[in-house]
Amino acid sequence: MESDKPTIEEQITAVLIDIEQKGFSAIQPFSIGDVEQRMVQFAQNNGIKLACEQLYMSAKQLQHCMRASKGAKGLVVSAEELVRFPKSRFKMDLYYDGECFIYTDEVSKFIIHPNYKMKVNREQVKLVNFITATRRIDKKEFNGKRYVKIENAHPSIE
Repeated sequence: MESDKPTIEEQITAVLIDIEQKGFSAIQPFSIGDVEQRMVQFAQNNGIKLACEQLYMSAKQLQHCMRASKGAKGLVVSAEELVRFPKSRFKMDLYYDGECFIYTDEVSKFIIHPNYKMKVNREQVKLVNFITATRRIDKKEFNGKRYVKIENAHPSIE
């Protein structure tokens, strides 16, 4: 029996279409899958609190990715990249900057807050939440001391 529930890709696409057509979307935050194991283990090893076991996206944050000020600077990621992110993140490099996790490839970066407060169905909750995405301009950005690259199950912050 087939499920009528939209796929993650369809949910992201629906939000992006709403934003394009109406300037906003009323679609509630939704899970894009489990928090990746390398993030979970890094958090456990380094005393970082993860609000939940699922990674979420919200219409508000997707709209934030597409705002005009980013577009004017050439920093907007494509709709296709946003739709692919739930699956492509597993192949991306993962960093921690002391506050957020950052998935990145050579082109874009996707920022995840491990303990983000937001309203869901009029109730304040904490989630592991996608915050924003942007184009990478500085290809050496992640070479500095600010970022810890998460390679495997046992990294630690120095």
